[in-house]
Amino acid sequence: MPPSSNQNPLGNSKAAKFVAANPLAPLADPFSGISGAEDESTALQKEVSNNVQKRLETAMEELKEKHRTGTNEVDDVDRAPTGTAYRELHRRQREVAKVSAASRQKEAERSRMEENQQILNVREHMRRMNFARIAQLKQQQSQHATNLSLGHGSLRTINESEFLAECTGSSKYVIVHFFNDEFERCKIMDFHLKIVAEAHVEAKFLRMNAAKAPFFVTKFQVRTLPSLFVYEEGREIGRLTGFDGLALNAKKPDEWHTGRLQEWLSETTGAIRYEKPSEEVAEEMKRMGIVMRGAVYSDRQRSGLVDDDC
Repeated sequence: MPPSSNQNPLGNSKAAKFVAANPLAPLADPFSGISGAEDESTALQKEVSNNVQKRLETAMEELKEKHRTGTNEVDDVDRAPTGTAYRELHRRQREVAKVSAASRQKEAERSRMEENQQILNVREHMRRMNFARIAQLKQQQSQHATNLSLGHGSLRTINESEFLAECTGSSKYVIVHFFNDEFERCKIMDFHLKIVAEAHVEAKFLRMNAAKAPFFVTKFQVRTLPSLFVYEEGREIGRLTGFDGLALNAKKPDEWHTGRLQEWLSETTGAIRYEKPSEEVAEEMKRMGIVMRGAVYSDRQRSGLVDDDC
């Protein structure tokens, strides 16, 4: 007996031919081809078949309407995936993508141009700063050379006949120390002035023996030595008598460092440019064992100098 097949159970019946012609037929009539059904259920089967058929027809009509109105992609000849509508859609999509890519490329190019411009601006700013700094250094070097040619950078001794020419010449600031070789405090002042003169070439530092300049001693009413006079373009702008205000301790008036004199010249007269170290810097210097330069004392034990009121 040959084996049976379930692929076409209807054989060559009319129902089989109908299914072959219309694959959806079984859906329209799910009870077709069923033999041996009871007579009383025939009407019910027919009603169910008609109901399914109506639903299928309604669904197909809805799909056709959607395709016709464009609410769904119509797979007709003109709107198939290779049809005009699809080609138009793809063309628009390509145009949108091309415009978007061009926009991104343009934005990237603009960003690169802005970055390049910023780099150029920074370079130009640095170039100008370098030129300005070089010009400043050249000016400072030229001024430094000019100051040295005018006798700045050291403590020089002058006589009475040179006083006016030195104080009213080309130098803007002139500091003159009236001293006496016999007074120890005058030696202390000279010691500090030498240090300041070497560090601050922006001013001229001079010393004149008061015993050999009676005219100016009388004119300026110099009664105490050492006396320090500061002149700006020939006009007196400051006077320091003795060590007034320089002492760190009122009970030890002769104990002070060079920085105290620099502070007085800078803050009181403006003859030199000096910035006092901050407390933080001073503390760090102390921690590192760095002391203020030029700390000279007039007592015998520390310097061997004789304490002599001038």
